[in-house]
Amino acid sequence: MTPTRTESTYRRSYISSWVTGTVAFVALIVAGYPAVGAVAFGLAALVAVNLQREYEGPLFDERDDAIVKKASINTIFIFGVVSGIFFPTMTVLYALDIYQWPTWLTPIAWFVTTLFLLWGVNLLLARW
Repeated sequence: MTPTRTESTYRRSYISSWVTGTVAFVALIVAGYPAVGAVAFGLAALVAVNLQREYEGPLFDERDDAIVKKASINTIFIFGVVSGIFFPTMTVLYALDIYQWPTWLTPIAWFVTTLFLLWGVNLLLARW
């Protein structure tokens, strides 16, 4: 089935809103305006959510869901493997006094820990 122009326009606008918001968020943080970046991202997110709500019918179908599912699985796998190698290695190097753990890495380590704890809880809930 060929998508109608309206569906195609909504999809492009939806994706563009997320991309624009993300680029603005990062660019404004780098420029020294993190609060403005957060507001810009929030506004773009509102636009995207409203576009999806306004469109009559599903904006994305089961093929899109399958693609997102596969990308999510791959992302979590790569993130897990890299984190599983990187953070223990950094901890050992720190313990051996070979490398000093930089302060900027601590919030990232906590984020990774929180991400995988959240994933684990959701995994248990899904099995329950």
